[in-house]
Amino acid sequence: MVPVAQIYRRDMPGPWWPADTDLLQILWCPNEHWDPPTQQADASPVLEVRWRQAADVTSRLTTRPLPSRYDEDGYLPQACSITAEYLTDFPFRDELPPELRPRLEQLVRETGDGGDVITRLAGWKLGGWPTWHLSHPTVFRCSECGTGMTLLFTAASDDETGVVVGRWGDLRIFTCPVDHRHAFQADLH
Repeated sequence: MVPVAQIYRRDMPGPWWPADTDLLQILWCPNEHWDPPTQQADASPVLEVRWRQAADVTSRLTTRPLPSRYDEDGYLPQACSITAEYLTDFPFRDELPPELRPRLEQLVRETGDGGDVITRLAGWKLGGWPTWHLSHPTVFRCSECGTGMTLLFTAASDDETGVVVGRWGDLRIFTCPVDHRHAFQADLH
């Protein structure tokens, strides 16, 4: 497993944090898995999501460990620091209340590019709304309680990080809003 993201609550507060944690660590195996665990996406890296207390992390690594083997260069993110940038993220236009859709269409026209970049914020992000530019919106249900899951994290293919998932897609992690200990769901979009 290689580190993909380490995020502290103090840097990115939000509703996705379980009460008893202040550190989120996301790791993945740098190999494609054609038969991944049930809740994970086909033909993508297998993920681990770790919710922790920062105080429990007593020793820091000075150099990033390299995996013993890796099949995909795109699954070895470049080490970097991230500066939080808070953006307003909107749901897919069909998920908005009907009375807001005309205002959104006007706002999209005003952006000038003809695309819907307002409800499709790309990139690496914590929380927010998933993009649905390749398919219709889907509700992922928690396998343990049936609750609709929410987007926790998106790792988008990107030249700067050196990450490529799928065919330059997004690897998204959905979690249960009722209990963070329930299994997460990964999706390759």
